[in-house]
Amino acid sequence: MRLRLCTFNIENLFLRHDFDAFSDRGDERYLDPVALFYAPYGNGDLSKFEQFKRTVETAAIAQADDFRQHTALAMIAADADVYCLQEVDNFTALQRFLRAYYTKAGGDSLPHRVLQEGNDFRGIDVAALGARNYPFYARSHATLTPAWLDDEPTGEALLAQYDAARVLAGKMRGKRIFRRDCLEIVLDMRGTPVTVFNCHFKSMGSGEDKGHAMRQLEALTVREIINRKFPDPAQALWAVVGDLNDAQEHIFVSRTEGRPETIRDYAPSGNRTGSGVDPLLDGGFGINLAQSLDPIDRWSQFYANGPTKSQLDYIIASPALAEMVSEAPRFIREGQPYRVPNTDDINRYPRVGWDRPKASDHCPLVVAFDIPRGPVA
Repeated sequence: MRLRLCTFNIENLFLRHDFDAFSDRGDERYLDPVALFYAPYGNGDLSKFEQFKRTVETAAIAQADDFRQHTALAMIAADADVYCLQEVDNFTALQRFLRAYYTKAGGDSLPHRVLQEGNDFRGIDVAALGARNYPFYARSHATLTPAWLDDEPTGEALLAQYDAARVLAGKMRGKRIFRRDCLEIVLDMRGTPVTVFNCHFKSMGSGEDKGHAMRQLEALTVREIINRKFPDPAQALWAVVGDLNDAQEHIFVSRTEGRPETIRDYAPSGNRTGSGVDPLLDGGFGINLAQSLDPIDRWSQFYANGPTKSQLDYIIASPALAEMVSEAPRFIREGQPYRVPNTDDINRYPRVGWDRPKASDHCPLVVAFDIPRGPVA
């Protein structure tokens, strides 16, 4: 049975505008571009703030229409049976997006839907969608703390392998590990269960070393969830997908026109060693399916200040599931803005702009598997 699996950070699918960012410079980057353009409002005259809010909300709604049409087109291009999404405001936002954009753009029915509220301070969550013949059941791991890792010797042994994560876990204790959630969904593929863990790890917005340790802790916690679920993880059918917000290598883009792009491994800095996703890959535990692509084609996001292209979005499969790949993984880039260098060969969707509108600041990643009937040996 075919399983076409897609992960997609659809970038701030909100039903609201967060005006708190005007009073917090650290969160200012989350404001809509139109809000940044209008700020500061009224020269500090608070009596004009309500009028200012209405202006910004009207402009943001107009911007969002093209944005979400492109998001829907990128999902349809993936032609997936199961979608794992990140940065969804709430279940109502997901329902409205599917009805107002995805379905109207010609998307197939996705009747199986789940979103559970996670830990993100902005209220963005992970969600999963399944086509008609792909029902699933789901559970959240949002409440796990470092104490859970200490419950079993395997968790303690795993922590001991990653110093940055171990030190951070010692400081956190009762605090929750996942910045959003690790949403586990289990699909019944004609009697063969396939488990997918949809994650959105800590962003790179704060200090690099601290963020690295947090992502490393999240990754090893996902690994430990898998260890406890499956007697033999290598032979089980599972995948970890999502925006893991870390890379194993960067594609550096020269600011000089005509110069080739170059690839560099992540260099250690400060307390940072390797990548935050390493616990899911070390020792062949999981397989980054995008590794089958040419290194220059593995990026899922462009960071202009680098300028770099990096793979932040992953489908990491168990060795057994990786053997069942039936179609090469593909990053869908037709919704990327024109400012991304060296992408003249990509046919963009109508009205994609230089910086916006766009489908998202991330590219969807899709991989197809051929799952056999019945229990896997």
